[in-house]
Amino acid sequence: MMANKTGFFDKTKILPKLIIAVPSLLVLVVGFFMGTFYIDKLEQHFEQARKNSINEYIINKKKESETWVNQLDSLFKYKNEHIQDSIEDELKARVELAYESATYIYEKYKKTNSKNDIKNRIKDALSKMSDNKNYIFISSFSGDSILSGSRGTKDKNLLGYTDADGRSVVLEEITKVRKHKEGFIKSTDPKNGRLKSIYVRNLGFYDWYIGSSIYKDKELENVKYDSLEIIKSTPIQQDDFMIIYEDKKPIHISSNVQEILAYESLEMIKKNISKDSSWYEENIAGYLYYSKYFEPFNWHIVYGFNISKMSESELKKQKQMQSLVDKELEFIRNISVIIVVFVLIVSILFSRAINHIFLSYQQDVKSRQEQLEYLNASLEQKVARELHNLRQKDKMLIQKSKMADMGDMISMIAHQWRQPLNQLSYILMNIDSAYEHKELDKKYLDNKVKEANNLLEFMSVTIDDFRDYFKPDQKKESVNIGNVLKRGLELMQVPLEDAKIQIIHINECEKENELYVNEFVQVVLNLVKNSKDALLQNSIKDPMIKIITKCTEDETLVEVIDNGGGIEKDIQEKIFEPYFTTKDSQNGTGLGLYMSKMIVEEHLGGKIVVENIEGGSSFKVFL
Repeated sequence: MMANKTGFFDKTKILPKLIIAVPSLLVLVVGFFMGTFYIDKLEQHFEQARKNSINEYIINKKKESETWVNQLDSLFKYKNEHIQDSIEDELKARVELAYESATYIYEKYKKTNSKNDIKNRIKDALSKMSDNKNYIFISSFSGDSILSGSRGTKDKNLLGYTDADGRSVVLEEITKVRKHKEGFIKSTDPKNGRLKSIYVRNLGFYDWYIGSSIYKDKELENVKYDSLEIIKSTPIQQDDFMIIYEDKKPIHISSNVQEILAYESLEMIKKNISKDSSWYEENIAGYLYYSKYFEPFNWHIVYGFNISKMSESELKKQKQMQSLVDKELEFIRNISVIIVVFVLIVSILFSRAINHIFLSYQQDVKSRQEQLEYLNASLEQKVARELHNLRQKDKMLIQKSKMADMGDMISMIAHQWRQPLNQLSYILMNIDSAYEHKELDKKYLDNKVKEANNLLEFMSVTIDDFRDYFKPDQKKESVNIGNVLKRGLELMQVPLEDAKIQIIHINECEKENELYVNEFVQVVLNLVKNSKDALLQNSIKDPMIKIITKCTEDETLVEVIDNGGGIEKDIQEKIFEPYFTTKDSQNGTGLGLYMSKMIVEEHLGGKIVVENIEGGSSFKVFL
């Protein structure tokens, strides 16, 4: 026993010395290795960061450049694809204006002037509408050219006219106008081989029709001109450049090209570009450039950027990093010295008191351990008791909620049964009446019994449906939210119809969810009943409840919206508390929303929130 005490006291004498020596030594050793390791890693990190920064800049800049060029390509494609639409719109507008002018002249003079005078007036008015770009022609249904426009066929019969493809275009025009009153025709000009679109319309009098045409290649040039104007007006970054080539001839060069690229560089770019979309890595005065060919316009789109600017900025950044390394090294040295001195002083101060603390600590350990064991034992009893009380309260709340739901269920069953019971009453009256009038035979009785059995089967199915939805779930099922809601809402259909409330269900979710089906239906029905009560309480005109179902890969949302006037802000945070209700004691228990929140959060693993929207409120259930 004495040997143990002697050994113990020897250890208590050595311990204060160790407290002084060990931390100081550890601080010196750790400080040395940490400083060396930190500096080496810092330099490696900065060097790698410099390289990565340059590479990331080039990669990101390439992506930006490709995105810019692809956006231009998409714009050109869109404009090219809509050339025909543009041609048709212009032709329709042109012919419509001519039609209105001719109709106006005809209606104005038909009762006062001769037919020839009116015809001459119409020809004169429509000829004045024509110029080198726009013209109107007039032809008769017999093929005579009344007003040639740019056809060059004045006072000629055009029935024998054919285009470059051998088609009788005028006959097609006459057929189109006679059958459809208006329409478009495509034709190839026999003189120049150019494709044009023709629009014709029945004038409605004199057996005349009017029309006009536009060459497609002419409209293409207009589209190319408009596209080029858009490019010219679009700014690019200062160190970037853009060039548009047509047949390898530059038709647009960004304003800064002359400042940053030499003539030789421009010639090299023109020589290198091809119809394949590609990056050209040749370092032209510190630039990289990307080329893409747009075939409908015969354009090469070239976009380039400066990489030397990034290199200069990185060099400056490297000097700043090196200066930071030196400061970090000096800081580590100073901090190491301060820490060592501080640890030595603290160790000496504490070593004098450590023996007393060490001995008293051993004495306190046993008493504290005993107290802790006692506290643990009493705490377990208190926790168990409180858990028991909480479970009892929850059971009471659930039971009260179930009783309220049972009342609603009985009310809804009564709604569902009222019509079948009336029909059963009529069947019995019919049987009694048939018996009194001696018309009751076997066939009549069998038919009435069959009708009664069908009604009883319907009432039985109704009971089963309500029983299934109000009994607790034993396990989760994989179901489609929309289908579950559709079946569940059928339980509320009659009360809602009686209250003249419109129910709208929008299902935008096709995936299946794992959940307790009946508990989920109970939550939604609680929210629908809550909205129904608000609509009736506030006497809303045109009451409406909308249910929207949406889903993503990670989440499913069910939103119940009403136009019941919303919820006052000062009670929004209280509506999910137990026994809180805005209804009277006969119509509300204050448990519906509380139970809904508890089911969603504890059983379905989700959350429920409420917010006011224009004219009403929105309850959102996230699963």
